[in-house]
Amino acid sequence: MREFSKISPKVWRSKRFRALPSDDARFLLLFFLTSEHQTSAGCFRMPDAYAAADLGWPIERMQTARQHLIEGDLLAFDIATDEYFVVGWFGHNKPMNASHQKSIVRVVSDIEADAVREVAETELHPALIPSTVETLGSARLGNSSYMTRRAS
Repeated sequence: MREFSKISPKVWRSKRFRALPSDDARFLLLFFLTSEHQTSAGCFRMPDAYAAADLGWPIERMQTARQHLIEGDLLAFDIATDEYFVVGWFGHNKPMNASHQKSIVRVVSDIEADAVREVAETELHPALIPSTVETLGSARLGNSSYMTRRAS
């Protein structure tokens, strides 16, 4: 579990956040940003029943709010693996140093769901500390389809 994450006060003015169709969706996004399940990489695994229990909501209410976040391009989710990535995470939670970056790359590389991992990889790459990118060669991110396309 990470110590903290950054949430910009601009979230309240964000067009995508304000366009969400319900307070439940906005609350769920804030939950996903700040939950104890969140990692330094903006991704985590959480079964529906666990999220609903944490929120004190029926599962259907959580699933409806989650769908609004997915449709609003604020969340990547895989139903088969229960894995999440909060879109926009690395805009405010960039790697702080080489060690932190290595840890983030490892967490992203461990995402089982290809679609969720590729969203996280695509967002992570521009946030990487330039002087340490060459050390990623053996990591799953270094060998991902996204990185292979970028090298071509």
